[in-house]
Parts: sequence; structure tokens; C-alpha cells
Amino acid sequence: MIKSFAVESSSPADFIKKVTDSLAGRELGKIASMSLKENNIVIMFSKLGKSEVIFNVKNEGNGFSCTHSSEKIALTHKALRGDIEGKLAKVLESNGAKVTES
Repeated sequence: MIKSFAVESSSPADFIKKVTDSLAGRELGKIASMSLKENNIVIMFSKLGKSEVIFNVKNEGNGFSCTHSSEKIALTHKALRGDIEGKLAKVLESNGAKVTES
């Protein structure tokens, strides 16, 4: 599970755009998406159900950090969660995030 992540030199909106562009060419992009809602980044998984993982955004210097705040995981996603979040963590890292997993 992704516990938190931090980006040193990007706004949340710019980071989400980079991640979305990275996901577009991957199989993961067919089921995973990110969006900014109020002061949260929402990661959505949708295939055979819908899951949301919500991270609270805190601006820090030229970047920001995100901490896991809540989630709604579809029953059909529970078994695959570790694998999918592991792949997503790699995409976040490839776009400049430092990810902390539990």
C-alpha cells in the first residue's frame, strides 16, 4: 500500500498531468487514474468495480507531499491491490516522486 509520496519540484496539477501521460501508454492506464479534488489527490481504479485511494496534499517549498487519508476498495480489487499499487508506485517514482509504502 502506498502510505505517502513527496515531489520536490512540481505542483500537484503538473505532477498529475505527468503521471497521466505516463499511464496513457501502459496497461495500468486502462484501469488507474489520478485527479485533484480540493486539497486531495484521488487515485481511482476502475475495472470490475471502483476503488478510490485519497491522499491529503501539503505544499512544501517548490513541491508537495501527500499522505494517505482514506480509501474505498472494491471487494474485487482487494486480492490485486498489492500488485497494482506496486506498479503505480513505480510510475510515481519515474515521474519524480519519493514513495513510502507499508
